[in-house]
Amino acid sequence: MLTLAAKLAYLLRRRPGPDGEPPSNRSLSAAIQALPGHSRGGSHAALADLRSGKKDNPTLTTITAVAAVLDAPPPFLLPGWDDIAALTVLQHTPRALDIVRHLDGLDLADLDSLLRQLQDRREQLGLPHTVPADEIDTESDSGDTGRRYRRRRSSEEAAQYAADSLEGL
Repeated sequence: MLTLAAKLAYLLRRRPGPDGEPPSNRSLSAAIQALPGHSRGGSHAALADLRSGKKDNPTLTTITAVAAVLDAPPPFLLPGWDDIAALTVLQHTPRALDIVRHLDGLDLADLDSLLRQLQDRREQLGLPHTVPADEIDTESDSGDTGRRYRRRRSSEEAAQYAADSLEGL
């Protein structure tokens, strides 16, 4: 099962910014804040915690906002819903939901027969016989890849830096 951080990293890698890098936490936060009807949530600090895996319990409002900004089905960001391809089909194709509901109660042999029929139909249409699942890296992402970090000074280093600055060094 994928972590929320890994799912966010995957979604963000699918939508690189103008520099080719995934969006920063600040730009993602700004996009969430700009959503129509957005009232709260989606701060850059909260997004940084979600992306790094420090937190994994966003509010439903945050889940729907992040999913909207990244053009992903909201259930993908919930635990146990790892197949983004299937969720995307269900999100964008209302008839697919109707088909899934009709599968309820069928035995395994019937499901296998339907799968073979679908594969044959895909072949007739010139589509690939099988639809592979998306490979999603299980590693999380801090959201700051490729960016320089500024190390915080210790108290002693800060005091020495201040003294040196006052002396003009």
